[in-house]
Amino acid sequence: MNKDLKTKLKILPFFSLESIKPQSKTNILPFLKYQKKKGEILGLKKGVYVSKGFVEREKLKQEFEIYLEFLANKLLEPSYLSLGYVLSKHSLISEAIYELTSITLKTSRRITNDLGIFSYFKIKPSLFCGWRLIKKGNFLIKEATKAKALFDFLYFQKRGLEKINPIFIKELRLNLEEMQSSDWFEFEKYLEISKSKKMKKIFKIIKEELK
Repeated sequence: MNKDLKTKLKILPFFSLESIKPQSKTNILPFLKYQKKKGEILGLKKGVYVSKGFVEREKLKQEFEIYLEFLANKLLEPSYLSLGYVLSKHSLISEAIYELTSITLKTSRRITNDLGIFSYFKIKPSLFCGWRLIKKGNFLIKEATKAKALFDFLYFQKRGLEKINPIFIKELRLNLEEMQSSDWFEFEKYLEISKSKKMKKIFKIIKEELK
């Protein structure tokens, strides 16, 4: 059973104890613990794993970043990639981003494992929008549009601030010239959904800065 199970696990992008139990948990749990101790299985979060063989194969295919994006979607559902991680892709942030940042309807949290850091920020249901399902390699990824990633980023940056002013915007060091008129049009849709006075003030300051 162990040999067949090891072969099966090598083709799975992730798995849980429940998803692979052809027999009782009593038989599988010691096997997983042993394989993890040997380094043949990596823990992604409590009760969720991936085989070392699968990870190595993704690295050889040079699709490892795509696989990590897929994992970011799956480690906490529902969620979509956004914030700094997506802004960096669109050159709206110059600094290197070392973690995969996502928006979720669940409690905000950070998941750290051997493959990376996955951060999640809770948003209200009405603003859980503005993402697309994108086919990348063998995976389908939920990722925010450029406009929604910027909106999400500013939405969480404003928290705790009593006053919104131009200095606050400049200190974020955003490359706002990367935004097109169609992006700003989309951004305004999220402003209306949010009904946030602070976000509307931020947008007003940004428009003044871009004149």
